[in-house]
Amino acid sequence: MADNTDAPGYLNPQIFTMAVDALPLISMDLCVTNTSGQLMLGLRKNPPAQGFWFTPGGRIRKGESQHAAFQRLMNEELTLTQVTFDRATLMGAWDHFYEDSAFSSITTTHYVNLPYLIQLTEEEEAQISLNGQHVDWRWFDVLRHEDDIVHPYAQTYLDWIAHRRAVE
Repeated sequence: MADNTDAPGYLNPQIFTMAVDALPLISMDLCVTNTSGQLMLGLRKNPPAQGFWFTPGGRIRKGESQHAAFQRLMNEELTLTQVTFDRATLMGAWDHFYEDSAFSSITTTHYVNLPYLIQLTEEEEAQISLNGQHVDWRWFDVLRHEDDIVHPYAQTYLDWIAHRRAVE
């Protein structure tokens, strides 16, 4: 988050930390699958969830619709500009609680999270490039994966997708 209070949707770190301490944040996760049905996770380098495999995503800004947030996050997080919101499926509203926050190791974070499931085409898969929030990314099989640093919230997404496929 930039220290530029003139930019729309941004707060300086001190004000942001006070807001996080007092209020839940609304966020959107991008549950991106490939043509093989695997879920893309990135290895987070920033808190919260630092050091865990997690979905790309981010906060929804004040005055920003879910549609606009989806398009912005697809571009900022994955550099995908042609993937449209109408292809995505809302997976529900989920509470995410963390013991730290973006700018404080002692301020807890509560996200009300809106994960969206989206399947990419092969062409779109080839265009992905993760931003500075992740040090690496890879595709995880929703039924069989053995990585103990998949964040528990990302694990619930893997389970949700596997369950959905089992009932289809």
